[in-house]
Amino acid sequence: MKTDSIRPSRGVVVAGTCSSGGKTLISALLISALRVRGIPVQAFKVGPDYIDPGYSAHYAGRATYNLDHYMMGEQRIRDVVARRTLDAVGVVEGVMGLFDGTHPTSAEGSTWGIAGLLGWPVFLVIPAARQGRSIRAIVRGFMEEGRPDSRITGIILNRVSGDAHAEYLRSALADLSVPVLGAVPELSGVDWPERHLGLRASQEYDLPPMERLAGHAGSHLDMDAIVARLKPQPQALPQGKSGLFSKDRFGVGSRIGIAMDRAFHFYYPSSLDAIREWGFELCPFSPISDQRLPEGLDGLIIGGGFPEIFARELAANESMRMAIRDFVESGGPCYAECGGLMYLTGGIVPQGSGFHPMVGILPGQVHMKSRLQRFGYTEGRFDPDKAGYRGHEFHHSAWDRENDCGNLWHARRSTCGSMRKEGYRYKNLHASYIHLEYSTAEALFRDLFGRQDRRGSPSHQPEYCVPI
Repeated sequence: MKTDSIRPSRGVVVAGTCSSGGKTLISALLISALRVRGIPVQAFKVGPDYIDPGYSAHYAGRATYNLDHYMMGEQRIRDVVARRTLDAVGVVEGVMGLFDGTHPTSAEGSTWGIAGLLGWPVFLVIPAARQGRSIRAIVRGFMEEGRPDSRITGIILNRVSGDAHAEYLRSALADLSVPVLGAVPELSGVDWPERHLGLRASQEYDLPPMERLAGHAGSHLDMDAIVARLKPQPQALPQGKSGLFSKDRFGVGSRIGIAMDRAFHFYYPSSLDAIREWGFELCPFSPISDQRLPEGLDGLIIGGGFPEIFARELAANESMRMAIRDFVESGGPCYAECGGLMYLTGGIVPQGSGFHPMVGILPGQVHMKSRLQRFGYTEGRFDPDKAGYRGHEFHHSAWDRENDCGNLWHARRSTCGSMRKEGYRYKNLHASYIHLEYSTAEALFRDLFGRQDRRGSPSHQPEYCVPI
């Protein structure tokens, strides 16, 4: 990797004071307004999020890349940003509140930590509904917490009740050192509903056109002042293409079927980049609408998503369920995580009543619950005493046979260190609730998909990865 020179980068971090404060909306407004001005944009999202990036990707016209300190490490984050901002301005959507991360006393895993790593300015989004002069305390508190290296260079007020309210808040903040760069009211026609995992997936409905959002940005944001703050920042980012992936293209000649539709679409773009750069050909298919798997597959990937929302349609496609079951039973390599695990069980049971049959490779069923069953960073360890693969869990379902049938590995919570048996290994199937960033799990994918003789061969434990 070349590190002998410094490449200036341009970008901004859209942060919030809390979750659900409007970061996704403001990011979409900024991206749309910049693109209408002829400025290419590369969007990023802090943390392990599959849903919010769909919105920024839609308006940026290219995939949104996640930046997660726990799963990726600092150097991989630098590499991803360097590769993706060669021709574009970066817009990073933060996670939760600005300083919220994996540790209560450090910047690890926080939006603040990412902003410091990249050296980009921070726009702080404040939900201003029912706020008055007390908003001064919020701004001053966030500025003080960020000293001595405060990167907050602008305030954007969200959900103001009208022009009079916006002017009142501007006056209350006028003597502070950070300017107000915009005041956004509730926007008609921009209604992004939520459900149990956060925002509803962007793929499920028609988003407002980019030109409309750019118009809202022009009316409610000081775009000239915002663009002026996107000056190149001298960063020690690596030049050009770095060594993110193995030089050994161990997947050349192999075709991997990947479930990709409304039910299954939780994939990090960097994960798909890794699969391709290892030499595999990705062949998308739909468990909802396709009647059979693509021809000539050497492996399957069934990622996360919302199989519980589309359980009726998945159950109705019996030919696809049987095709996947036959593929796994014949020894075909299959990697499944979270929603993929749910789909491979005997069935999905919604809250209250009902049953929808699924593939039936895993014993038992999954039951949907009203509360989160698992949430947070988790490490999958084949040996409880050795480092494993870093990932995260986020699901409302519970596999009813996990306690007696979980045999894949030990899941270690990053916060408390507790362990449990998790996931399911059968022939060449690797099924788990843990979401991985694939580029950090090369040894696992090399073992599962990297040999041409995998079909029908006995399963064994993959190699252990080196911790980040």
